[in-house]
Amino acid sequence: MQGVLERMGASGVDIVSLDWTVDMADGLARLPAHLGVQGNVDPGLLYGSPEMICARIEDTLRKAQGRHHILNLGHGILPGTPEENARLFFDAGKRLGAKPSA
Repeated sequence: MQGVLERMGASGVDIVSLDWTVDMADGLARLPAHLGVQGNVDPGLLYGSPEMICARIEDTLRKAQGRHHILNLGHGILPGTPEENARLFFDAGKRLGAKPSA
């Protein structure tokens, strides 16, 4: 039986959004190789330490390597998120190889 990701991958879309409850490597293994992905960082991560934020971004980018990938937060930035951590998220994404999107 196909799961939701497999059905989304067969729907004709170009990009599938993965939320933070789906491991990037597992999600990619379940999708056709030609599809891009976006995600999949928990917005709650931005309440964590700079080291934790950078480690998660690095892990996500490493697992998405070789795919078209848009690094983003599931559901955006939460109220009360420290501004310096939001800045760190974007700076780390750029520094670690994420390509900015329009």
